[in-house]
Parts: sequence; structure tokens; C-alpha cells
Amino acid sequence: MKFALEERIGSPELFVGRNKELEFFLNWIDNIKLRKSQSTAILARRKMGKTALMERLFNITFSKNNGVIPFYYEIKERKMWVMDFCQDLFLTFIYQYIAFKSRKPAYLRLEYMSDFRRAVEIAKQEELPYLCNIIEDAANAVANERTGILWEIVREAPKKIASMQNEPIVQMIDEFQFLNSKIYRDKELQNLADDLAGGYLSTAESKIAPLLVSGSWVGWLMNLLGIMLPARFRHKFLGNMPQDEAIEMIYKYSQFFDVSVTEETAYLLAQLSEGSPFYISSVLQSGSHEKNLTTIQGLTETLEFETLDDRGTIKFTWMEYVNAAFNAVNNRNAKRIVLHLFKNKDRELTRKELLDQLQLDMTDEELEKKLEALLRADIINRGQTHFDYRCVQDNIFDKVFRGVYQKEIEHFEITEIKKEYSQALEELKRQYRRLLGKYNYHKGYFAEYLILDQLRLHAQRKNDLLKSITRHLPLDFHFSEYSYVWKYDFAPKYSKSFNIDIFARSAAPGDYWIIGEVKSREVKKFSQEEAVEFERKFDEIKTLEKIERAVGFIFSRSGFTKEAEDYCRERGIAISDDERWLGD
Repeated sequence: MKFALEERIGSPELFVGRNKELEFFLNWIDNIKLRKSQSTAILARRKMGKTALMERLFNITFSKNNGVIPFYYEIKERKMWVMDFCQDLFLTFIYQYIAFKSRKPAYLRLEYMSDFRRAVEIAKQEELPYLCNIIEDAANAVANERTGILWEIVREAPKKIASMQNEPIVQMIDEFQFLNSKIYRDKELQNLADDLAGGYLSTAESKIAPLLVSGSWVGWLMNLLGIMLPARFRHKFLGNMPQDEAIEMIYKYSQFFDVSVTEETAYLLAQLSEGSPFYISSVLQSGSHEKNLTTIQGLTETLEFETLDDRGTIKFTWMEYVNAAFNAVNNRNAKRIVLHLFKNKDRELTRKELLDQLQLDMTDEELEKKLEALLRADIINRGQTHFDYRCVQDNIFDKVFRGVYQKEIEHFEITEIKKEYSQALEELKRQYRRLLGKYNYHKGYFAEYLILDQLRLHAQRKNDLLKSITRHLPLDFHFSEYSYVWKYDFAPKYSKSFNIDIFARSAAPGDYWIIGEVKSREVKKFSQEEAVEFERKFDEIKTLEKIERAVGFIFSRSGFTKEAEDYCRERGIAISDDERWLGD
């Protein structure tokens, strides 16, 4: 897939997992054509992958070119004059629209994005004359500083053009909560325009141009939507990744950043991070001088650095949330409340229990205001009712917060947290060892990663062995050096996720590429139906990537049915069930 919009994640291959979320939102975008999709808000804290998800949705939708036009805009976390903001928002939309209609992604990267006159010229050049009037209307409103009219033109532009041309548009607005807090009515940036979000009250009901908004301050965004845009948005929470995606991310980032892990430490990190992409990426990219993620001791020291040292990315990011909360309720009681909720992490506490147990010298109303400020800053969670509260269910934030504040509140030594890390990892190690014995976990759960490592690191050296344990290879085939070895994801023809387990690009032009599937199940043999489906994906990838020489390869621990074996032999699909593929 070609990426029209440059993604801030960096290399596109660093986008890992989020398969269910991608499938959900690609289906949601596809349903806009049937006018079935309701405006939706993606809710998650910072660095959980919201922006990466929205940018990838933009690129897939742009690439598919299948009846829905994508628009993506991020509201910056800095002060802006409303005229500058509106002009930037409007022209970003116009140029993204032109890029899609003309199939020229270069328009997304123009240097003259603030030039209305140039936008009119390009619209005419690309035979989109119906854009000219709306661009000129916006330009006139800017020239005369008619803020109200400009905001209406800008806000309504996607819906208006979608309706006029009968072309569905998806409006993706990132960091929506900043709309009411970073935009000012005056050039001096003194008079906050704190009601802009309310302008979307009617726009958000559009079925031909629905909104997909996001926010990394969950409580803040939910409060804004609840007050200014009630019942206009469905909420979609972006949580931690399931274990298989967390493991995949660890291996992917390990390879990309050249940080070694073992099957054991990969499992431990996936478990201790609870599948948080933020924690995984922070640990693998940690600036700790002691970083060695091939041992439990090294993993422990890296976690300690990230959560207890001021230079740690995890600590720095969480302290942004904490400082925002304590700036609003800056006193010792707020810290005591959060700490007390952590001590009772397995249950919810009512305001009355907090008042009694902490002997707080305040009224219930005063406590409610304090708790609401902590909720908006995302450092506590609401319980089942508005009278109940609980701590954030996050073992690592627990340690960050206690590492900074617990000693201030009560007798406490930071070494206790270090002991907790060691104890938790030791227990996870015992759990991992039990899994090894019970399920042959090493050769099951990690099979595809072990095979990827074989191809990336050992295949050329082990050519004779690997050929001897693989059936139906071409006569002139040999395992060679590969310039890229990983999975293959998301062919743009499909609204649902499309992936293959092995995609190995040969370094030399004449050598075979390998496109493969791994099945590590214990009992069920690989069937002919599965072989047919694999061949379909194999052919699709060859076409998409314009590959001339490639061999299809299937590894199945439980073997193959006779029909599948015969089919693979006839179709020239290489197969193996020999566990030597998984290493020595």
C-alpha cells in the first residue's frame, strides 16, 4: 500500500496490531456510503496509538478509493488565533480533498498551504470548479476578519461538499478537546474561544460526513462532549492490546530498533505491561544505559529507569497528567486520595468512605469537585455510579505515582517498588515455565517469530538443513539473504484486515522471495480449504508488490491432510511440519 499521508509513527511497518479496531473502523467508514455510521469518539490516554490508528485509517481509505473521501486534521496543543486556526483547518481539508480526487498525494505536502488564491488555481487545474466559490467565500471572511461567518464556512465545508457532490466524507479530527482550550478570538491570544466545539452540534449528526474525533485527555473530552455535544457521539475506548498483538509488537520493535529479547523476556514484558503499546515502546526504546532485555535483571532495571527516574519516558508522560490535576486541586489531600484508591485497587470507594477513611476536612460537595478535577485529568476513574470512584487499573502508573508521592504522605522507601518489580517478574517467570511444560508454549505461541528469526538470521547458513526439511521447493531454490523479514498486513482492496505471517524480501534481485503461513496448533491438520485461501493471499500479495519470483511456504506443526499435501504439491506450495524450523 502506498502511504499518501506521512505517518508520525515513523516507518509504516511500526504500526502493529489493533486488528479488531482497524476492522471495526474500516467497516464504520465503509458504512458511511450507506448513511449508517454515527459520529464516534476514540478515547484513550496519550501514546496508546490513537493518532497512528487515525492516520492509518486515512491512508487505507485514501488508497482504497472506494467511495469515501478521508479528511484528517490534528488540533495542535498550542495557542492559535481563531482566524489562523480556521484557515489552517479549511485549507488542509481542501488540499486533502483535491489530493484524493486527483489521486495526487503530493498535494498533501505543499509548502503554500495558507494561500487561498493558489488553492483556487489548483481546484481549476484539477477540474474541480465547484470548490472555487467556497474557497473564495472563506478567503473573503479571512480578509474581513469575520470570525463567525468563517467558522461556519470552515466547519460546514466537508458536509456541504459531500452533500453537493453526493460523495461521503469521513472527518477525522485528532485531539478534539483542544478545540475549546487552545483557540483565541483575538490576535493577542487573551480572549479564549471556549465554545467552538458547540458549533458541531448539528454537523455531528451528519450521515454523509460524520465525525471521528479523538482525545488523549479522556475525562476532559468526555466532559466536553457531554456538555456541548450531548448524545451526538458514540464512544469507542482504545484499550491495551491482546497478548498476541503485544508479543508481535515486542518482536517487531526489537528487530527494528535492534534491541534483543528472548521468548521469556518478551512474554514477561507483554504481561507486565498489560499489553500497553506505550509501555512496550518506551521499554524497547528506553534511554537507560543499563538496558539489556535478554535477562530478567536487565528488564527489571529498564522498568525501574522508565518509571522511577526523571529521564524515563513513562514517568515523564504520566507526570503530565498528574501535574495537570494537581494544578487544579493543588493540595496534599488530592495526593492522599489517589494513593488511598491505589491501596484499595480491587474495589470502588464512595465519597463517604473517602471522607471517613481519610478524615478529610471538607464537605461532600467540595470533595466531589476535587474528584471531578482528578477524573478530568485521567488519574482516577469513575465507578459504577457518580458516587463511586476507583484508581486507574494500571500497575505501572501505580508505581510511578507512589514513587513520587508516597514518601511525602507516609513512611516509604523507593526500594519497595524495586522489590515489587522483582517479585512480579519472578512470579511471571514461574507462570511462563509452567506454560512451557504444559502446552509446549515456546514452540507453539512463538512459532511464527522463531521462523521469522530463522529466515532473518540463520536461513542462508542453514540452507541445506532447511531445504531438507521442506517439501515441494522449486529445484533452483536456495535460502538466501533477506533485506526484510516480517509479516504482511492490510492489502487495500479489503475492508477487513488482510495479513500473512511471513514476508521475506530477497536481497539479491534474482533470488526467491518467501510468502508464508504458520500454524502452530497442536492437533488439527492443515486442510485443503486453508491451502486454497493461502494461495489466494499469496497471489494477491505478488500482484500488489509486483513480485516476479516468490515461493509460497506453509509451516504446520500438526501436519497436513492428504488433500492439502496433494494440493500443495500440484500447486508448487512448499510445506513443512518439521520442528527444526523452530530452532535448535
